[in-house]
Amino acid sequence: MDGVLTFLGNVPWWLWIVAVIVLVAIRDIFFQKAHTISHNYPVVGHLRYWLESIGPEMRQYFVANNREELPFNRIERSWIYASAKRENNYEGFGTDRDVYAHQHIFIKNAMIGYKIPENHPNIENPYFLPCAKVIGAFNKRKKPYRPSSIINVSAMSFGSLSAAAVEAMNKGVLKAEAYHNTGEGGLSPYHKKGGDVVFHFGTGYFGVRSKDGNLSLDKMKVLVDENPCIKAIEVKLSQGAKPGKGGVLPGAKNQRNS
Repeated sequence: MDGVLTFLGNVPWWLWIVAVIVLVAIRDIFFQKAHTISHNYPVVGHLRYWLESIGPEMRQYFVANNREELPFNRIERSWIYASAKRENNYEGFGTDRDVYAHQHIFIKNAMIGYKIPENHPNIENPYFLPCAKVIGAFNKRKKPYRPSSIINVSAMSFGSLSAAAVEAMNKGVLKAEAYHNTGEGGLSPYHKKGGDVVFHFGTGYFGVRSKDGNLSLDKMKVLVDENPCIKAIEVKLSQGAKPGKGGVLPGAKNQRNS
């Protein structure tokens, strides 16, 4: 027995591999009758079955794109995994779907999807949607302001646009019965073309800044008194849309006046 073990221990490793291959070949040719490929191509035929067994994984990671697989493709599975793990399941920066493909179905949002009934007194403007919020009513201001519409022009300053753009938007809100937010660049002559205006100021206090660079309530009062188009005042406390940490109004600049 010891001699047999000694003999087997002296057999080169490659000879063991050859022996295994020979045994598999004998089994494929003479003993198995289920697989024709293994019978006709002994040993090598097993590689075909192995590749076939890992075919779904090969296609999933190396062949198929993000939306080819059925019933659930890679994009759908990733969304499900992220949702199950309470991770961020939002995807921005467009889509890799072919939105121009034949019979592609998608939901198109409507900016003004509400239409008032025909018996409404303002039927000449059928897409008019009145605003329920009255600015200043809760705090019992002297001149509360109820915007005519919930669709308005957001804060974009004169400096970031141009005279023509600001004037066009102000004339547009007059026709649309909306209001025009000035942005933090101050009130320009082009904001005063008939539309309602919400005066907006931020860290720079443009238009209401004193000589020492602080907020001047006296200038604010004069500005509002001389421009009846100003219906409300908006204070920009912070803005995350800017690069870095965003625009933030320092706490030292905040003051409350009765």
